[in-house]
Amino acid sequence: MTSSPHGTIERTPEGGIVRFDRHLAFPIGEVWASITEPTRLADWWPPFAADISVDLREGGSLVFAWPDMDFPTLEFRIVRLEAPTLLEHTHTSPGSWMRWELESVPTGTRLRATYFVPDVDMAIERGDVLGLHHSLDRLEPALDGRPQAWDNDAFNALRAIYAGLTEAQPRA
Repeated sequence: MTSSPHGTIERTPEGGIVRFDRHLAFPIGEVWASITEPTRLADWWPPFAADISVDLREGGSLVFAWPDMDFPTLEFRIVRLEAPTLLEHTHTSPGSWMRWELESVPTGTRLRATYFVPDVDMAIERGDVLGLHHSLDRLEPALDGRPQAWDNDAFNALRAIYAGLTEAQPRA
């Protein structure tokens, strides 16, 4: 499969699966650290400053608290863990989940991020899918030691891309 920055959306009777396939020119251990260590996560995933804690074990959690925002704390439960190649956890909507699969390749790491949501349209409208895409765009610079601030213009430009992806697909 060719790596692409854009996610693919598959509608299912249960909801939808959004997949991202990225090639990162960094060793698997560095990518794993960036998706599992609080200070590394803070460099690329959240849109604004967060207090992040990670209890890295099955049954453990990833917690995002927002000290400067009136926003609910997000807590994701870890359901599968096979360091350094697989992390699966719950996500924001009831029944949703994320799977991070890492594969060492000769030129770095292949990252496959899979996001299941019960309602694809709501996840796009609410910004979950767009936020994941934009965060993944910020991962490589963070790995390179050049974390980039959240860019609302880039985030908003993704709306048209994902609206086009969903309009082209029949509803389940």
